[in-house]
Amino acid sequence: QIKVPFMPQLSKETQSAQEIKDKPILVITGNPPYSGISKNNGMWISEQINKYKFVDGVPFGEKKHWLNDDYVKFIRFAQDKMDKAEHGIVGIITNHSFLDNPTFRGMRQSLMNTFDQLYFIDLHGNAKKKETTHEGEKDENVFDIKQGVCISILVKKKGLKKGIFHTDFYGLRSEKYENCLNNSLKTLNFKELIPNSPFYFFVPKDETNRKKYEKGLKIDEIFNLNVSGIVTARDKL
Repeated sequence: QIKVPFMPQLSKETQSAQEIKDKPILVITGNPPYSGISKNNGMWISEQINKYKFVDGVPFGEKKHWLNDDYVKFIRFAQDKMDKAEHGIVGIITNHSFLDNPTFRGMRQSLMNTFDQLYFIDLHGNAKKKETTHEGEKDENVFDIKQGVCISILVKKKGLKKGIFHTDFYGLRSEKYENCLNNSLKTLNFKELIPNSPFYFFVPKDETNRKKYEKGLKIDEIFNLNVSGIVTARDKL
């Protein structure tokens, strides 16, 4: 039991939340925090996140990644709950980087193994990537943050036809709000994806020339030794 001095209601809420976490959960929803430097480093969640470091049964070999971000840990917790339930649904809004970041490929493959249907509504608005609409117009974030976000709806149900679906919302914040308010999974124009090895992308990819491209040498086949790339800092100094 966790006790917070002078704050009995908060202590009670924390205890109640922990009791819920220890029970089978059929619906998990929310807006988990995004924090690349996570302070949630308990043994259990650390071991669970390690499962995202495997792709096709072998270690993914990445030295730098963002799998320790708090939102990733929330998704891993939710996935663990769904693994233990006969059926359930996860509906969350998070950082959208996990959809196509190469170092998240083990996470994507793992989610495909747990859930029967996965829906991703990419709300974009990534100021770091300077995202714009297809017409080159302004693309705003739905929150007051620089990191782009997406809505994920992950469904586990026995007998449900498996599928992975993706759609994009670009434009002004007000337009994205209106789209969210006036649509449902049945009315949105989703594109069905067929993620494949080794990256299992959760975004549409043009693979027209993939076979020809893969005939070339990979950079780690050319260079036997590798280190992290040079990062410049305090350039003026």
